[in-house]
Amino acid sequence: MVARSGRLELPAGEKGGAKTGPSPVDRGRTGSKHHLLVDGRGLPLAWTLTAANRNDVTQLMELLDGVPPVREQARH
Repeated sequence: MVARSGRLELPAGEKGGAKTGPSPVDRGRTGSKHHLLVDGRGLPLAWTLTAANRNDVTQLMELLDGVPPVREQARH
């Protein structure tokens, strides 16, 4: 990590990765998106990481498939 303009940055050779793609706001830089599915209280149920240029709607089925099944409560 290198301190530049008040923030920490990775050296140029260490940036990116398999799940990093072009940033949708800056075509010259790479970026990533976190897709998160939560319940009504904000508890995370599933998440995934994609390249920034992927459309959000393409990740919906993958997120839904990642949610564990709901178990019925035991009755006493």
